[in-house]
Amino acid sequence: MPETAPRRTPQGADIARGDGTGAPSSDREELITRVLDVCAGRSAAPLVLITGPAGIGRSRVLAQIRARLTDPRVSAVDIRLSRGERDFPGLVARLAAELGEPPARGEPTAAVLRRLLAPLTGHRRLVVFVDDAQRLAPDCLPAVTSALGALAGSRVTVVCAVRTPTAVAGLEQLRARGLVHEERLRPLPVSAVEHLLTALLGARPAPGLAAELRDVCRGVPALVHAAVEGYLATGQLRVVDRWAHLVDTGGPRLPVTHPVFADLREPVTWPVVKALSVLHPLGEAAPALIAATTGLREDEVFDALHTLRASGVITHRNGWRFRAPMLATLLSGCLGPYERRRSAQLAATAIWAGTAVCPDGDYLAERIADAGRLVDPERAAAELLARGAAAPEDVRAVRWRWVACGLLDTAQRPAALHRHAVLCARHQQWAPAAEAADVALRDHHDSLDADSLQELQIIAVGGLAASANVAALRGFASSGWRSVPGGAANRIVTRAAALCLLNRWSDARDELLAGHGSWHGDGTASAAFGQAIAEAAVAVAGGTAPVAARSARSESARALLRALGLDHPADDQSLTGRAVRAALSGQWDRSLELARSAIAGASVHGDPPGQTAMLREMATILAARGQLNRARAVLADARSRHLLLPHRLAVPEAELARTTGAHQQSRTILEQALTAAAENGILAGTDELLLRLAEAESRCGNHAAARRCADRIERIADRLGTAEAHRSRLLARVLVERSAEAAAEVVELAAERDRPFEFAATVTAVAECGFADQRLLRAAYEAFGDLGALIPRARLRLLMRARNVPVPGRNATVAENERLLATLIAEGLTNAQVATVLGTSEKSVEGRLTRFFQRTGYRSRAEIAIATLRSCA
Repeated sequence: MPETAPRRTPQGADIARGDGTGAPSSDREELITRVLDVCAGRSAAPLVLITGPAGIGRSRVLAQIRARLTDPRVSAVDIRLSRGERDFPGLVARLAAELGEPPARGEPTAAVLRRLLAPLTGHRRLVVFVDDAQRLAPDCLPAVTSALGALAGSRVTVVCAVRTPTAVAGLEQLRARGLVHEERLRPLPVSAVEHLLTALLGARPAPGLAAELRDVCRGVPALVHAAVEGYLATGQLRVVDRWAHLVDTGGPRLPVTHPVFADLREPVTWPVVKALSVLHPLGEAAPALIAATTGLREDEVFDALHTLRASGVITHRNGWRFRAPMLATLLSGCLGPYERRRSAQLAATAIWAGTAVCPDGDYLAERIADAGRLVDPERAAAELLARGAAAPEDVRAVRWRWVACGLLDTAQRPAALHRHAVLCARHQQWAPAAEAADVALRDHHDSLDADSLQELQIIAVGGLAASANVAALRGFASSGWRSVPGGAANRIVTRAAALCLLNRWSDARDELLAGHGSWHGDGTASAAFGQAIAEAAVAVAGGTAPVAARSARSESARALLRALGLDHPADDQSLTGRAVRAALSGQWDRSLELARSAIAGASVHGDPPGQTAMLREMATILAARGQLNRARAVLADARSRHLLLPHRLAVPEAELARTTGAHQQSRTILEQALTAAAENGILAGTDELLLRLAEAESRCGNHAAARRCADRIERIADRLGTAEAHRSRLLARVLVERSAEAAAEVVELAAERDRPFEFAATVTAVAECGFADQRLLRAAYEAFGDLGALIPRARLRLLMRARNVPVPGRNATVAENERLLATLIAEGLTNAQVATVLGTSEKSVEGRLTRFFQRTGYRSRAEIAIATLRSCA
């Protein structure tokens, strides 16, 4: 986690034709039922037309009807017309061959038909399935419709899949006689697209993804398939915690031989439709530009456009446009390098000259970036930099600014690289930020002032941390810092940042204190960064931070450090910061959604080391909801990264072990985390580790050891002075001293902080020591319920019963117990482990399982697991 989505998409022509959607649709089920009624003779219509645009799934529906036609009195024949089979005699010959009665040499077509239909007597019926019937030549359609008219009242039904728009001569006469039953396939709804994506990716689509793909693909299954394949090919679909996310790093790519392009690869339409995929936003100016880029005459371009319009690929409404925007996106990936640059050059030039207009302001930036030096470099660079600065959070803006840097002359390039690196870093796009910083420091350090150099050096070491290049980061902190350009202030501050990123917080604090005279200068970037880093180090390691005057650069420096996780996250507006705040405020579903998005994006743009709090909250939420394996996966992923303050992950990790009865493992996790923190001089977060250790010692009856933990918490709280540490101190007093005063104070503190899970957990801890009244217990019980925290709520329920506190909602409690039981079974827990989690006996668990099997009809734990995983994905 995260991982590239598995390639489950089937290959072959069926994708382009919409076969194998795998998406249930009540509309399509009803359609199939109606057609089966016609085939069974409950209608006088000899012709059934199943229509719809390319890729809508006509062939699949035809196959589904064929598969359900199981009446032994009905014979069925399948005919799929190829591109070369266009005449009526050929169609009849195919039918005869399929029925085992091939025509004799020179036998007239009408005679063949009479011979084939003669045996159909009594209750016997014949259903002929014809796929791609639109391939029949127009001049043979009168013969076809005449033959169909003659079948009225017979025991033959012809079911044709016909791509629209297609004009069928003579069809109106058959309609007027009531001899045609028509069914038009509708685009897939969002729910069906969501089901299709789940089947293809083995993960549920992230919120909004199914709706987005449905919109750009216009609900056409073949295009959804193709889009998924294209995104998989470019690694843009990432699965995080069983949810699929689309990471925007460019468009999907498919080979030109992909079946979705099969009907477009004609000698004239192919170059036109490819060029149109890029130029269509220019409206009526597009045809002339297509002619210029392809070398075709304008009349040839218009002929191709009308052909594409007749086949339903494009429409002429406010210019020539694709009916499905995704097809344009996929086609644009088929352009060769020169085709792309040339069409982009023509588009940009036309817009600059005023001969073309595009309402999308980003379109010009994209075309300029594609054209490169084929357009005026100075003007192109200026526009790209302006557009990139106006939307710095847009992933496309990274490319625009980077291309602009390459177009600028040597004198202007250093400042542009610096600005680009800063904007990328502030938006946690660490891979491009570090790339730009490295180029600027390597090639242009003589052209940059000390303040710009300081920012670039912070970004460079941040890039090492984001890419988990710990060896290089250690090398820099050891000796590399000595060669940093910009003077002593830059060297000291940059080394301090590197030490923090290595989790050597006390060393960073001491480095800044020792060199305070060098970096402490009013209004400099070094002073702003030095002060912010020193305050962060003191908040983690304790001590006193040097004081520097605030300047205009202070907020800029803090914003950059905040993106790295080296400044207070309260104002962090990134996905990471918002995920943490959502978790603390009780918006757990929203928090998980934001966290998954942040992880998916970071897997492409670089992992900011300050994601520890987010991953910790994510693991806490999943574990509390009984999704233990998913919580373990989050923690395993976190341990594989280079993170700041990784000891903070020990609390959910230890709680996870304790939940399943691994008490010694839980204790070991806490002790190892305390040791690692001590080695780096870290105090922040150790109070909570000691509190958990004190709880473990108290449960084992080691009261002296619990007292020693409480004393250490007292000293840490005095040094840190934070609300979190004060809470740990108060809970330690409740646990060790059984202090009613501390119990009242810590509950009041938890209520003031307005963090529902923290409040409910605090009340539970206080109640276990005998200090919570019924009102508080019920408030905590409701808080756990609102969060969906099944395990803590189940444990609190036991405590309430032990204290003779009524548990509200008996029916809801039974349903909740069953849901938790099913979740734990799906996680692979044994009955003994489930009993440990629920705080009951193994025999009780066996009884609950028996009743659950009887009520639901499930026959095995595997069936429970499958159903639960589907519902909880």
